[in-house]
Amino acid sequence: MSRSVLLVDDEAAFVDALAVRLEARGIEADTAYDGETALARLSDDVRVVVLDVNLPGQSGLDVLDAIKERSSLAEVLMLTGQADVRTAVEGMKRGAADYLLKPVDIETLAEAIRLAGRRREQTIESRRLRETARLATLGGLARGVAHELNNPVNVMVTSAGWMLDLLAEVSGTCPEYGELKDSAERIIVHGQRCKELTLKLLKYCGQRDARIRENDLAATLGKVLDGFAERIGAMGVQAAVEIPAGIPPLLWPPADLEDVLYVLVENALDAMNATATGEGRLDISARILDNSLEIAVADTGHGIPADILPRIFDPFFSTKAPGEGMGLGLAICQTIVTGHGGRVEVESEAGKGAIFRVHIPFRSARP
Repeated sequence: MSRSVLLVDDEAAFVDALAVRLEARGIEADTAYDGETALARLSDDVRVVVLDVNLPGQSGLDVLDAIKERSSLAEVLMLTGQADVRTAVEGMKRGAADYLLKPVDIETLAEAIRLAGRRREQTIESRRLRETARLATLGGLARGVAHELNNPVNVMVTSAGWMLDLLAEVSGTCPEYGELKDSAERIIVHGQRCKELTLKLLKYCGQRDARIRENDLAATLGKVLDGFAERIGAMGVQAAVEIPAGIPPLLWPPADLEDVLYVLVENALDAMNATATGEGRLDISARILDNSLEIAVADTGHGIPADILPRIFDPFFSTKAPGEGMGLGLAICQTIVTGHGGRVEVESEAGKGAIFRVHIPFRSARP
């Protein structure tokens, strides 16, 4: 573990010595002397918190409650004197993994930390498996709904087209011609929208051409940007692309790479649409990192508020007005990228644009 243990105790000499002794056993630990400092240093990297029951200001139980309220995955071990065992037991009822009596044997503590770290990994793996099962169930449901919708929608669109053909023959004699024609055309428009939704559902479920091909990133991005050229020009957005030479072909199904780039570019333009003043900027770049290829798409749009940032990859979540977005674009993007062993990250602040970064492992880019 590297700085993945946080020792919290108001006796500075005791906790500092404890950190040194744990380091001698291969466990590097950070220290905090009060609850407020401990909570400030709590991060996703902290795997185990060794927490004294008696702390100045916030008690150990208060700090434990705060850790659990943050949905932290850190395991908490309570440290207590003999007189405070009842308080430590109460801590276990509130979610602590175990408690140890002072003065604590260093080997006992080290083993308890290692055990708590393994328990944390098991918890993460269990959550991952549950999430995978949930997504598989959702994918099966979405796939079934898409197939069931396709047939009646196709009938609707075809029938509306046939109605328009018949109306064309009586356009001069039917007083309701204009009204009927408008109705048939609306049926077709909304039917096509339903077909677009079912197509996106099938993409989200992974139903696409899965045959792997060599893809040239610059060429694929050029194709995507060509499709948005008219919109970019109308918005007055300045688009800049920086793809260095020497990037190896990406071994992905062509549709996958194109879909990911399309979603990110469309999302960036949508974010700038409401604020476009002729000064919007779209920056797309790529670089090779130690173990992956990073593709970054940055915009100068309205940004993403912090309270909704965790939800932007949820299926059907959208901040757009009803009828303007289905909320599947980023969900599809993330599904594709994670399916190839990569990840999508986003940095954003309300009013200051956003940067989406796609990390693709080299095992997906190189044979």
